[in-house]
Amino acid sequence: MKNSKLHGVAFISMAAAMGSAFGADWSFSGLIREEVAVKMTDDQNINNWAGNPYNGVAVPNTFTKQVLGTDTTLTRPASQKKDANLNMLATRLELNLDGKLTDNWAAHLKLRGFTDQVGKVEDAFKDKNLFEQSFGASKSGGVLGAAGKDWILDLPAAYLDYAKGPVWLRIGNQQIAWGEALFFRVADMANGLDLRRHSILDVAAEEFSDKRVSSPAVRGTWRATDNTQLEGFVQMFRPTVLPTENSPYNAIPAQFIVDQKTGYDEVKDKLNFGFRLQGQYDNIGVQAFALRRNNPDGVFRWTKAQGTGAVGDSAFAGGSGVGVYSAQEWFRYASSVRLDGLGALQTALNEFNTAPLGATALAGACGASGAAGTAGSTGNISVNSNSASCILDGFFTGGDLRGWLVREYPRENVFGFGLNTVFSGEPDSITDQLIGRFELSYTPNKKFTNPTLSRDYIVKDETNFAFIFEKYHKFSQALPATYMVFQWMHKSASDLFGRSLAGSNNIPGSAPRGESGGSNNIAFVLQQPSPSLEWRFDFAALTDLNGGWLLQPGAKWKINKSAQLDIYANYLKSSDKGKDFGQGLDYAREVFVRASYYF
Repeated sequence: MKNSKLHGVAFISMAAAMGSAFGADWSFSGLIREEVAVKMTDDQNINNWAGNPYNGVAVPNTFTKQVLGTDTTLTRPASQKKDANLNMLATRLELNLDGKLTDNWAAHLKLRGFTDQVGKVEDAFKDKNLFEQSFGASKSGGVLGAAGKDWILDLPAAYLDYAKGPVWLRIGNQQIAWGEALFFRVADMANGLDLRRHSILDVAAEEFSDKRVSSPAVRGTWRATDNTQLEGFVQMFRPTVLPTENSPYNAIPAQFIVDQKTGYDEVKDKLNFGFRLQGQYDNIGVQAFALRRNNPDGVFRWTKAQGTGAVGDSAFAGGSGVGVYSAQEWFRYASSVRLDGLGALQTALNEFNTAPLGATALAGACGASGAAGTAGSTGNISVNSNSASCILDGFFTGGDLRGWLVREYPRENVFGFGLNTVFSGEPDSITDQLIGRFELSYTPNKKFTNPTLSRDYIVKDETNFAFIFEKYHKFSQALPATYMVFQWMHKSASDLFGRSLAGSNNIPGSAPRGESGGSNNIAFVLQQPSPSLEWRFDFAALTDLNGGWLLQPGAKWKINKSAQLDIYANYLKSSDKGKDFGQGLDYAREVFVRASYYF
């Protein structure tokens, strides 16, 4: 079955039901919201041209020093340096239409409009594309939507619900949310995430409800007994949507050009499907699940540069004025995104039919081993830190270079299970009515981006599990109960963001040393309402135990039944040792405010 067929089944069914809906019971709601994120520091996003720390900085040219014996420098243009005080200046509109069509059928529609005008007030983002994506005809990142440079309009929900007896069906554009963990995605594996709207830095307690990429799907459950339920789904594949180049929360250095369309075109007609069996036995809830999917996050590798400026049959294009200008810059950025600066250069020199023009001769002059041959021939060029710096600066003597990457979406199987229970401790004790959960997923032969950007992806079995404890506890008779969550997540082969641990422990100028024993992440969330429930005070904390921290204090003020003001802060910290998730995220230390009107 092709995706277009699944898409058609879903919406023909909806249209047929709508045709008999004139007597349905409809309800309408919505909100309009202003969302502003103000930076707390002068730090800029180093992944953007405007925030590159090498703008206007002269660094020694290793090639001329080592080969020619002269002291010269390489300098990135100072004109690219531009500061921003805001990360977001957005307006959101959401309209919800819910209708009971018959005793068995109901319809749900949600229209979402989002525009970010930060480019109108900050030169660093002026005229930048904040939302358009290169895959998909609508460029919106979803199936039902459209996008421009500074706006998105989509239908994240457009589905029919059918319920009769033990059977429940949902047909149409929808999210599928499995799992109970905040921050962590262990069982929540069906949908990718759209990270263009405030990245992952929204209110932690809202989980990923505004982030999951909706997809046309058919999902259903069958209650076999009072204690047992079987669930299944089939859906169109949709990838995770990353922040765009030079947007406020961009995660991929702008010195790369990412070809997203080629890899997406290879899998756009693929279907994901999964099953989950849930049961309740005495005081213990049990679930087991299995999915067959294309990994929505994708993996990256070198690909041949295309178009103007392409350097031979290589991964590099020159003359853009916004690429890499020095070996120092190359190694600094490789470290920040968990790549192997030495290995990535070696791969770029060896993996194509011909080496970049002059590369073999240049490698020989710089003392790289295995560099014999004509200027354009391939070979097994092996570099170390000295020869790599010399080769790179030799290239950059002729100008800047941008590297071309392709993003691909490997097919994989995911298996998992979960347990949950409610503990009964002494009345009013911390263990009384404490909810405990355990979630585990296992992905055999999972593919990860190789830190060398080779087409030979890293393949490892990945085990991901989380322990979750949550509770409402009354510390004082004068206050409503406090809601608390404590979580620990372990991943055997990757970090918090799904990057292979082979790229961790990464110091600029040397190959990453990797990390053994997996990664561990701890999260804590606390919510305290005021006695009148007019206010709610929140605190969330996340650490990877390697020096990376996200602290998020905040408050919600319910002004009246229609108006609400949210004020939160995101404080991120890194040890800057190439091992934690906070590296390079100092720019996202911010205060964000949301003023909402509900109707």
